[in-house]
Amino acid sequence: MSGRLHAVHTWAACLGVAALSAAFSFIPWLHAIGLYQRDAVRAGQWWRIVTAMWVHLDTWHWLADAMAAAGVMLLLARVLRPQAIVGALVACGVLVQIALLSQPGVQWYGGLSGALHGLAAWGGLRLLRPQAEAVEDTGDHFSRWIGLLLCAGVLVKVWFEQSWLSPIAYDPHWGFGVVRIAHAFGAASGLLIWVFGEWRAQAGKQAQG
Repeated sequence: MSGRLHAVHTWAACLGVAALSAAFSFIPWLHAIGLYQRDAVRAGQWWRIVTAMWVHLDTWHWLADAMAAAGVMLLLARVLRPQAIVGALVACGVLVQIALLSQPGVQWYGGLSGALHGLAAWGGLRLLRPQAEAVEDTGDHFSRWIGLLLCAGVLVKVWFEQSWLSPIAYDPHWGFGVVRIAHAFGAASGLLIWVFGEWRAQAGKQAQG
């Protein structure tokens, strides 16, 4: 993939994430059917597991997540393909919602933050150890430093939030309860997806050998 085409695909992915989350956040009927609601999911509305990551509670919530998503995606696109980045983001979001079913105290949830913690963890590990589907492995030490900082940032944030002690914490700045346990679930999801990718890569090498 040429550098220009890669840049076009990367920006298209960033805009696509922002546009999809805007649609679910600001179109009332999409917001209503998309938000994670524990009782609704348990009653059979399984699609909320997929859509909840795109729903935001207000403009500032959406803007913060959209900007964070663009920042992480642009950093990862130094080495990784946009398709892989978006795929990891969606996979982490779905895994977060599935994990939230184990938390009876979390009755509703929306937003990209859990998925973004997973993307940062997965992407950080990928930058530290690129695989065959990377755009190219140029030995770019700056990208590896980015990977190290992403991994360290996620670990430190999850540790200081102590979400296993208090899954939800009211934040007066946002005006709603932040589901911190979703951040921890996101980080774990990113690690899980990375391990799965490493296993697939090793299995592929053994098959070729």
